[in-house]
Amino acid sequence: MNFVRLKKIFKCLIPILLFMLIINIPSDAVARAGGGGGGGGGGGGGGSSHHSGSSNSYNRRSNPIASIINIGMFFCISSAGVIVFKIRLSKKKLKSISAIKTLSENDYTWDYDKMKNDIEEAFYKIQNAWMERNQDLAKEYMSEKLYVRHKSKTEWMKVRKEKNILKNMKLIKATPISIKDKEGIIEDLIWVHIKAKAIDYIINEESGDLIEGNKYRSIPFEEYWKFIRREDRWILDEIMQIDEIENLDFFDINLNS
Repeated sequence: MNFVRLKKIFKCLIPILLFMLIINIPSDAVARAGGGGGGGGGGGGGGSSHHSGSSNSYNRRSNPIASIINIGMFFCISSAGVIVFKIRLSKKKLKSISAIKTLSENDYTWDYDKMKNDIEEAFYKIQNAWMERNQDLAKEYMSEKLYVRHKSKTEWMKVRKEKNILKNMKLIKATPISIKDKEGIIEDLIWVHIKAKAIDYIINEESGDLIEGNKYRSIPFEEYWKFIRREDRWILDEIMQIDEIENLDFFDINLNS
């Protein structure tokens, strides 16, 4: 084996492999508002790792280039779906923002800057209400349906003596990806792609023991938040996790003709 040739191959492949690895890292959030998270999978397939161990070791030693190619192909295949997802999501964002700006010409509630302010304010208020297990702190920022759901979950957390600690919560980006505008305001809604990060962990409030999560590491997360229109503002009606939506066709633009 030509060592110089092998070294050149490594130099070419390492940046590609690192990029593929980064875009495939799961966001392992714990709970936060709505009980989201649950950790991105990973792992898998461990059952066959011990089969024919000596033979596999020999093949890896004797075929380093083949091993590098196999690793590269694995990351390329696993990343293809992520890349397609991000491209499609980006297109929906552009179309939604364009439609919102058009609607805002005749309706101030659709003003994009005002909408972003409503979303950001609701985001922080709702996260705080979740951590404090007091949904009344954010009642005006959510629908009655969501208020009841969150209250039920956080009251049950009190019974179990659990508290979800959220620190350094930061909303990185909130971009509309789907809108619905009908006659009147009752059916108007927007779906927003949320990107944020926070230190997110659960403790036993009596003992202080850590139940789940990490007290020191900030975890990035992405979610879909559905806002509905009430009077002259937007309030949160539903939170869905990324893996709950299998097809992005779920998000569309539906405008009153």
